[in-house]
Amino acid sequence: MTIMNAFSTRPYRNRLIAATLLLSILPAHAIPPPPNRPPQLREARMTAKVQLIEARDGTVNKITELCKVSGKIPVFSDDGRSAFAHTQTIASCTMSRNGNKLAVKVEGAKAVSKKGATYAVASVHVMPPDAVPLCPDLCGPQPLADSSAEVRVSGKPKSIAFSLHPNLVSMMNAKPTLWLEANVEIND
Repeated sequence: MTIMNAFSTRPYRNRLIAATLLLSILPAHAIPPPPNRPPQLREARMTAKVQLIEARDGTVNKITELCKVSGKIPVFSDDGRSAFAHTQTIASCTMSRNGNKLAVKVEGAKAVSKKGATYAVASVHVMPPDAVPLCPDLCGPQPLADSSAEVRVSGKPKSIAFSLHPNLVSMMNAKPTLWLEANVEIND
């Protein structure tokens, strides 16, 4: 290497060192923590009727009534964004799978905004004991089956009824194909 080449690579190396130092002081882009818990106004009663649907070769071959559970959920003063991170589990039930009893977790929350809208969220899911992450680095354990819904209605109704939608990712990964269906009613 000639003396001229040694001097011409030095500015490149200095820029590389400067860029490395600059990147090391920039903030990391991490998943933010959940929002703070909004003010709770009262509690409401949520009732959920849960069914397990099983399919083989694209045809539903079994529908099992799992349970009808009821319990209290929080009602927050919020526009729905923070309340949905603070759901509460109500009484759950169990389902049999491969000789094991698995817990069916049912949870929900309701929020009332100052602008006259009401929000509700509910979910049901079954987590097997041998659940593995769908993606190795970022994802949590994959539920056997789960369904959820978020609804928004205008005004402040005393009762809200809605159905939950199955998570298509968990439905496609289950062998055989299965999913949970649930009808939810929240009475304030």
